[in-house]
Amino acid sequence: MNSKKVSNDVFQIADFNHSKVKFGHTVLNGFSVIEDFNVCKGTDLKSHSRPDFMSIFIVTKGTGKINLNMEEINIKENSLIHVAPNTLVGAPPKDQFCTVSGVSFTSDFITEIGMPERTSDIFNYFSSKFFPVWDLEPEDTAMVKRQIHLLIERTKKFATHPFGKEILIHGFYIFLFEIGALGQKYSQMTRLTFSRQESLVIKFSNLAQQQFREIRTIKRYADQLNVSAKYLTEVVKEYSGKNASEIINDLVILEAKFLLSRSQLSIGQIAESLHFSDQSFFGKYFKRQTGVSPKIYRESKF
Repeated sequence: MNSKKVSNDVFQIADFNHSKVKFGHTVLNGFSVIEDFNVCKGTDLKSHSRPDFMSIFIVTKGTGKINLNMEEINIKENSLIHVAPNTLVGAPPKDQFCTVSGVSFTSDFITEIGMPERTSDIFNYFSSKFFPVWDLEPEDTAMVKRQIHLLIERTKKFATHPFGKEILIHGFYIFLFEIGALGQKYSQMTRLTFSRQESLVIKFSNLAQQQFREIRTIKRYADQLNVSAKYLTEVVKEYSGKNASEIINDLVILEAKFLLSRSQLSIGQIAESLHFSDQSFFGKYFKRQTGVSPKIYRESKF
């Protein structure tokens, strides 16, 4: 592919004929790569979504804004954006223009191919400790674009080369290592060694992001982490400044606000999607946390 030509092609493992190769195909379709893809006219993305995949992409042309967790962030040429799973991603405004190149992959894809050593170092930049946008120097931008282009070429050969799978996987590893190195440079943080208590807080935060729709009681999280509810509450408060219940409530309310302002679901359907016993209980919960009822909040957004 000519990298100078804007293309809307998405290269995805699932697009290829796997009968040409002699290995089993399971979840390798959880990977895609794009080059000079026009995403900023508001026509290629859903209005808002919470994808379950990780994405790393770089702006190759133009300027604009990206909406992550209902917060607008400015992006420009040479901006690298990394998006963790379950992040609320909003479509860009229709009146802006930019193109991006990047890679998206699911946790199932990572599980399928296996990971090299120092995995925690590679994925550390997906942590909320880091700002999700880095403004790269030109030589680093060129390196990222080169790695993405190589992944496209390797994806094209996936189904025809006798070692296409292995070549793609190792190329993907190289891409991740390069991004991990940029993370250490642009986040201005060295690799951290977490204490047992810090690790507990990180594990709780990850569980809460995955399960807040179904689980809102501290004890059920504590049971999964093999600690008491009291100990979990104390440690989370010490290291985050918030009670564990406050963190869960923040996630629930963020999701509720998103659904109330950006979806056509009724309030009753939203209550059901968040696993409240009924609409009345959801309304009382929402008002207790925000000071207004779900109906008034929705009306204020329209």
